[in-house]
Amino acid sequence: MLGETNCVAELDLNLFTDENLRAPFEAYRTIRDAGPVVRLPFSDVYAIGRFADVQTALRSSASLINGEGVGFSEEWNATRGTNVLQMDGRAHAKLRAVVMRPLAPSKLKEVRSELKRLVRARISALVDAGWFDAMKDLAAFLPVEAVSHLVGLPEAGRERMLEWAGASFNMIGPNPNDADIVATAGVRPFMASLTPETVKDGGWTDDLFKAVDAGRLTLAEATSAISAYVIPSLDTTILAKGHLLHDLATHREQWDMVRANPSKIPAAVSESVRRNSVLRWFARVAVEEYGVDNVTVPKGARVMLLYGCANRDERRYREPDKFDIDRDARDQLAWGTGTHMCAGVHLARLEMEVMLEALVEADVSLSSAPPTPGINRGLFGYTELPLRIDRRGTQRTDQNTNG
Repeated sequence: MLGETNCVAELDLNLFTDENLRAPFEAYRTIRDAGPVVRLPFSDVYAIGRFADVQTALRSSASLINGEGVGFSEEWNATRGTNVLQMDGRAHAKLRAVVMRPLAPSKLKEVRSELKRLVRARISALVDAGWFDAMKDLAAFLPVEAVSHLVGLPEAGRERMLEWAGASFNMIGPNPNDADIVATAGVRPFMASLTPETVKDGGWTDDLFKAVDAGRLTLAEATSAISAYVIPSLDTTILAKGHLLHDLATHREQWDMVRANPSKIPAAVSESVRRNSVLRWFARVAVEEYGVDNVTVPKGARVMLLYGCANRDERRYREPDKFDIDRDARDQLAWGTGTHMCAGVHLARLEMEVMLEALVEADVSLSSAPPTPGINRGLFGYTELPLRIDRRGTQRTDQNTNG
């Protein structure tokens, strides 16, 4: 049902159904075609889905704020004002600067060779090993190792980080289920249990505790920074790697281009991230009337910024559903833009690039069977991805290379 309310198109569309979570792109197209702003009564939000409009909104942090919560449930928004993602102004700038310090490209150069060594060994063990679940056995490998080696968290409790991350993002939608609420209940006690004695010497967490001792940070700020290293950086990067592996395995000519010219690896990463934006959406609240083209979002409204919808906008990208590593997708919005751009973007890109570098060096072919889409309300990705990594020249008759 499409109507008109105060010049804003209204759609009877629920983006949080299992069907739309597994395959969101037709719903995204409906939103883009309906107008620059669409009101979704089910979630009581104003959705923005066109590329240029989402890009502008993400850069309008004075008008559309994060500090009132970026989710659609009180359970998700409970950390507003204390979590770097749900802060604004000077408080956000101070904490983000702390979080970003070890994530700057110049700092990450120091760990690139170690991450490359780790993923090279993992891939070597998987070559010619037959079918395996790439989400569990390859995509999750480096993010979990980064938590171990870089963040420096203790072993005890760390094994639940993937569970906490997935449950946390699943609570972004309205009326979260009890299982996710219970699952995330363990995050706060775990963070509170961390001490300088229990974390790894020289790790990022150890540096935060030293900043507390020096009076540069409060303990609450340090704890929030630790959460920013862990919860947003696990599932998002894991799912992005799954998409990248599937894209290349099901588009053999694109993988051949990457193998022949490894300088295309950064472009392959950008294009896959654009095409399959893992982060579906975040919300902001309009602290004043906010105009998009000839439509006005009222003051106080919750605004839904659709990253995945914007990245498939025909107004910005020609044939946006196509996976094309020759496309210039450097402006894609999967990691956001503006003051709240993903703090871990450089680490995520580094992990994806070294994975492809190791695959190219191994001189392999990639084969994928159909993946299993997940239904996480905040993240788009696969729960399972059957994959083979075979030395080139191996003859196979059971490959699935349909895109």
